[in-house]
Amino acid sequence: MLDLSFDSIRREVESAERFRDAHLSSLRTMVEKYHGPAYRDDRTDPYIDDPENFGHEYVSLVLPRIIHDTPKFRVKLGDPMLELMVGRRLQVAVNRWARITKLRRTLERIATDMMFTHGVALTVSEPRAEVRKTDGKEPYLPRVYRISPERFFIDPAATNIEDARFMGHCYAVDKNDLISRAEQDGTWDIDAVMAIPSGTDLDEVRDDNGRDLEDRKEVAVYEVWVPEADESLAEAVDEVLGPGMVNGTIYTFVKSRSPASKWEGYIRKPIPYFGPRNGPYTVFGVYTVPDDPYPLSPLVAIQSQMEDLNAHLTSVRSSAAAYKRLIMVDARNSKLAQDIKDKPHDYVVLSESLDKDRVMNLEVGGITQQQVQYSAMAQDRLDRVSGIHDAMRGNIQGAATATEVAVAESSATMRMAHIKRQFQESVDDIARSVLWFMWHDDRINLPLGREGAEALIEAEPVFTGGVRMPGWEDLEVAVDAYSMERVSEALVQKRAMELLQITTTVTQGMAAMPFVKWREILSVVGDSLNIPHLADLIDQRAMQQAMQPPQGLGMAQGPQGPQGQPMNAMGEPSPIPASSVAGLQAAANRAM
Repeated sequence: MLDLSFDSIRREVESAERFRDAHLSSLRTMVEKYHGPAYRDDRTDPYIDDPENFGHEYVSLVLPRIIHDTPKFRVKLGDPMLELMVGRRLQVAVNRWARITKLRRTLERIATDMMFTHGVALTVSEPRAEVRKTDGKEPYLPRVYRISPERFFIDPAATNIEDARFMGHCYAVDKNDLISRAEQDGTWDIDAVMAIPSGTDLDEVRDDNGRDLEDRKEVAVYEVWVPEADESLAEAVDEVLGPGMVNGTIYTFVKSRSPASKWEGYIRKPIPYFGPRNGPYTVFGVYTVPDDPYPLSPLVAIQSQMEDLNAHLTSVRSSAAAYKRLIMVDARNSKLAQDIKDKPHDYVVLSESLDKDRVMNLEVGGITQQQVQYSAMAQDRLDRVSGIHDAMRGNIQGAATATEVAVAESSATMRMAHIKRQFQESVDDIARSVLWFMWHDDRINLPLGREGAEALIEAEPVFTGGVRMPGWEDLEVAVDAYSMERVSEALVQKRAMELLQITTTVTQGMAAMPFVKWREILSVVGDSLNIPHLADLIDQRAMQQAMQPPQGLGMAQGPQGPQGQPMNAMGEPSPIPASSVAGLQAAANRAM
């Protein structure tokens, strides 16, 4: 087990910060190149003024493809009865939660971080300040916050994030606010908080370069989550909340201060972490690096190709700026030189006894053919490595054949599918953390609105947390296919027409082939069309009842075979069931 003393944890955090900074050494430069020198006038470094702003191009093309709309979640439980009782309500609750907490905005910021390095999300359950107390209880709601990669750290000894023995982050807070917390919550050491000088460790959480900030009397506070829970703390919580509710311990301290306190150096008593097993943090990454806990971002992987291209484009730009076209005239004919200089374009200059060798055009500087060829080769290499091609940019020229465009699009689609999948899996992890609080925290209170009333058939549906039933480990949550992507108007119209055609065709097929598992087929088709509830749009029971003849009406039955199956006009067994044939006959009789 880790040495959890204050001095040991502080040294572990300092080592983790050095390890993190080694991974983020190029982040500031990449961000400055991304926004360019015109974004801030204090950025005057000429080396960040790249002719080819590939970072901005990559983010502008990829970001709308992975997060454009609020995600929609689907919740499933292993027990069918429990899914009927709880699953539908959980699904409505988590989708409403995603909308009212503006989850899309937070995910957009995290996705941008993921393009440059890695994204970090913090999921907590906190009071809803905008909602008043009911029955003496303060309503809570899960929240997701974006943590800056420069404020997050992870165990440097881990080979994967799942192997990390600790992780955490630091944040800036007003000292007065910290004192107020300590006065209201006995777990804080108010004497230790009062002894912290203002401005302590702020350089760890803020870059003051170019920012003229007032002294806000802030301090930097560190929170470290250790999955190895303190057994004594866990047992005390288990007696109140039940087993399995504690998954680690939170340690809170100020790094550069170790005052003698009642919590042995910590400014707050170690708190049992009431939350999911994977902890409060979710890390977003695109590619995995063997034996390293930090993911690899696409822009970091192609940084050398971007620098090579821009270095040669800068050379081309300098050569083009140095280009001059001069006219040389014989020095003995000064009048001719003055006439040429003073006359405008396309003007005829008259000269006596003109010798063509006495007037010459001279070109100095300019772009060479080698520069153009290598720049084009560097651009092609960068496009190939990054997966960005002209079709994604919207530039289709006649130079490429249809086959070449299709191959390039297929390659880009495969790369983009991986980025989407990685992002969606992390969003799934966030949703599972949110559902953990909804399942176990009885302080959660969320009105479900009109959508909940329609889905649950209740007048005023409200989700109240604290299900406290077996079955949490069998819960599955996933983002609906394509729910976060941008969908054009033409595609929406196309899907609507396809939906009409599918429902018309399937209803006919259900009557003719009842032995086919139509619900499973519709689920697969619905996922491909981004209509996950397609199987629920057709009520098979109602259709079967409509196909049955009304009781008491002595409808004549058609010809039957030896086993009682219906026969068609050719005397062959009909695949349509007898009830369906009778329904069709009844409909024909009513029409006559």
